[in-house]
Amino acid sequence: MGTGFILHVPRVGKNGGGMNRLILESKHSSNACFYNSHSTLSITTHRNVISSRSIHRKLSIRAVTSAPTDGSNTVLTSEESESKPVKLPTNDSSPELLKIRHTTAHVMAMAVQRLFPDAQVTIGPWIENGFYYDFAMPEAFVEEDLKKIKKEIDRIIKANLPLRREEVSREEAERRIKEINEPYKLEILQSIKTEPITIYHIGDEWWDLCAGPHVETTRKLNAKAISLESIAGAYWRGDEKNAMLQRIYGTAWENPDQLKQYVRMKEEAKKRDHRVLGQKLDLFSIQEDAGQGFVFWHPKGAMIRQIIEDFWKKQHVEAGYEFLYTPHMANLDLWKTSGHFDFYQESMFDQMEVETEQFQIKPMNCPFHCLVYKQGLKSYRDLPL
Repeated sequence: MGTGFILHVPRVGKNGGGMNRLILESKHSSNACFYNSHSTLSITTHRNVISSRSIHRKLSIRAVTSAPTDGSNTVLTSEESESKPVKLPTNDSSPELLKIRHTTAHVMAMAVQRLFPDAQVTIGPWIENGFYYDFAMPEAFVEEDLKKIKKEIDRIIKANLPLRREEVSREEAERRIKEINEPYKLEILQSIKTEPITIYHIGDEWWDLCAGPHVETTRKLNAKAISLESIAGAYWRGDEKNAMLQRIYGTAWENPDQLKQYVRMKEEAKKRDHRVLGQKLDLFSIQEDAGQGFVFWHPKGAMIRQIIEDFWKKQHVEAGYEFLYTPHMANLDLWKTSGHFDFYQESMFDQMEVETEQFQIKPMNCPFHCLVYKQGLKSYRDLPL
């Protein structure tokens, strides 16, 4: 939502008695408090009452939710809600953590190629809570393989292998890549525009094209602070026309305590997963028969959604915004004129033909708003828009 909200759902007592309160916290001047006492739900702000409705079935919300707004990872359990949350470092706040994750990705790729000599490496970056690496392999990874790969990672860490940076010419890099038959590395090399080409070695056995940064030796990694999490498929370069690769996701931290906290944070997040809570509380369902990801709002969920939408609209009206309602699609020529078709074509739905005309589902509203603004004469008194 444009105004920015956090929904706090206080814990309901074992007996379900008393008044339950949901607080919708706005970044702006007022908060909305949702009170559920038996069959009546009312919503108030610090200034006045917004609406009051009857609910035939009492909302049974038993989770504690909280979301940090500063981008940090915060562990908050129901038992700890009264104490200070534990903050985990991020790639931005800890340069050392970023190096740990980057190096762990390389060590994992080295372990994979030790165990699966036919595996070809592609890319392996750090991400928000860890890292991943994509591999081209004749056979698919299975969950049991993750345990084997983790054991090999532990052996590489224990060996205390040095990480060494090397600069080579484009021609030398190409020669080495062809020598080990790594076609994906060759394509990556061709996309690198600058020279010299930088390579990072792990000991004398393994290397990859990389600009760094990395830790000095593999012993700088803590084997007990690393976990391989999941296997997924990924198209090369994100293009479904290309080969399907196998991606291994992992996480790495500075010490085992941070890993434990991260695992606990994920477990708590699962409890607050909207896909789980939505069905558990009978708020909504996702009907695969209708299409993947399509949400069907049930009566209680529709009520909550309506309340939040009403509050959102009220805040915008008070801030001076006005509302428009426009069609969900338009003639394809409009999107070509606005430039949206050329720029967003790859991400837009296919066109549909209606009585020999081509129509396009809207990717956004701005061309429609421009058409509305074109209606009638305008004066400088209409500014600002």
